[in-house]
Amino acid sequence: MSLLQLRGGYITRDIGEYFETIAEDFDAYYDKPKNMTDALINSWLRRPGLLKRLKITLAISDPKEGMRILEIGCGSGKYIVECAKRGADVWGIDVAPEMIKLAKQFCNKSKIKAHLSVGDATKELQSGFDVCVALGVFEYFKDPRPILNNMIAATNHNGKVIFSLPKKYAFQTPLREAMLYYRNVDCYYYTKEKIRMLVNNGNHRIYDYGPGYVVEYYKN
Repeated sequence: MSLLQLRGGYITRDIGEYFETIAEDFDAYYDKPKNMTDALINSWLRRPGLLKRLKITLAISDPKEGMRILEIGCGSGKYIVECAKRGADVWGIDVAPEMIKLAKQFCNKSKIKAHLSVGDATKELQSGFDVCVALGVFEYFKDPRPILNNMIAATNHNGKVIFSLPKKYAFQTPLREAMLYYRNVDCYYYTKEKIRMLVNNGNHRIYDYGPGYVVEYYKN
């Protein structure tokens, strides 16, 4: 995957490079930020939404013993560890090697086993999963359909594909947009209508977690 892409006549950073450089800071979004400024931003903009998103995703994925779960963009492993604690066989890929390093450390600290590797979800995925999840991934792609299609293909019949998307209209959106623009990263925001178009009006449910949506897609 190229680390650079052209946007509007100038070069912007690829999503893999972006998450590689913010890996440690991103992990702190769930826990304790390193400085007062980050703590204030975290308490207002990031952490409440992230925790609610995680809670919703765990509730609708309902991990348990005997299930195989794949997370795309697993980051530092928060969802992976929670699923493994509930007995699921968990797999995670991330385009950023530093994120996989953090996820392995967190799994070791939590004393759970997981299959973790650097991977690109725009390419074909291993199949045979009961649930396939992507949190905080789709919004960095102008057209996330290839990833969604790969996730659907990787999921068993009667399984679920779960993903999150940021709201176009939320009070956190302008600040997030400004922060990502400063870092030279594209981000795409969604309405419920745009989500319905993305899933082609398939069998799905949309859950509101404040700054964004969690989408539950059923593979029949």
